[in-house]
Amino acid sequence: MIEPFLQAVRSNEELQRELRSVTTAAGLAEVAARAGFAMEAGPLVKAFAQLLVEGDDALAVRNFDNLGWDVGELAWALKTWES
Repeated sequence: MIEPFLQAVRSNEELQRELRSVTTAAGLAEVAARAGFAMEAGPLVKAFAQLLVEGDDALAVRNFDNLGWDVGELAWALKTWES
């Protein structure tokens, strides 16, 4: 499910521009829908999380680091993280 979307993002600069302004899972799902991928926000987020879990440690760290969170964003995410 997620791989075709990732491939589309990698090869489509317009899609990349749209995604730069997304700040929520719902927004990500909306952009995916406009690109022809029918994905709900919850399963989409879980698919990204699954990629982190399934990768080896080095790949998981690279993908996490590529999120580009600054310290303030990371601190807020950790403060408000629910489990």
